Amino acid sequence: MTDTLYLFPTEFEAALFRVLRPQAEVRIVGVGMSQAAATLSRIIAEEQPEKVLLCGIAGACDERLDVGTAVEVVTDCEMGLPKAYAESYKPCRCTELPEVEAFTVSRCGVSLECGARESEVPAIEQMEGAAVGAVCRAWGVEYSHLRTISNRVGDARSLWRADEAVEHLADVLSKLYDAQTESK
Repeated sequence: MTDTLYLFPTEFEAALFRVLRPQAEVRIVGVGMSQAAATLSRIIAEEQPEKVLLCGIAGACDERLDVGTAVEVVTDCEMGLPKAYAESYKPCRCTELPEVEAFTVSRCGVSLECGARESEVPAIEQMEGAAVGAVCRAWGVEYSHLRTISNRVGDARSLWRADEAVEHLADVLSKLYDAQTESK
């Protein structure tokens, strides 16, 4: 049984953290809800982790979030489902990072097209969170969710600062990993 697995959609998002903390249990779940759900279900069945931490980059729907900012998701939902079928997922807090509401989308920009709701909590969009939340709920696995902002939702991909976001994410995760390791 593994204590905490660090989940990333892509190797690009995971690579620097792997270099900085090679002893961390890192897994790639893939991009999008279907791939993340299928891969995570297999991982949980095989490895039986106590906790997973979904990590990656995201787009900010909210001007209060600067590119490069690391955030912790406190609620997530799949964007575009009819209200009667929409589920909300509430990851466990594991940091003091700014709290955000996340929307899981199938393609970039959907949260703005659907009118991402205004709230006191800034909003981001990403492509795996609700799927990971659903799988963890089904398997009874605790999960948390961290992201760094690589772009504003609606920006052309050429404006994304993914390298900067991944560097900041690796730094935040390394500190979190060290703190968790020291507390054991």
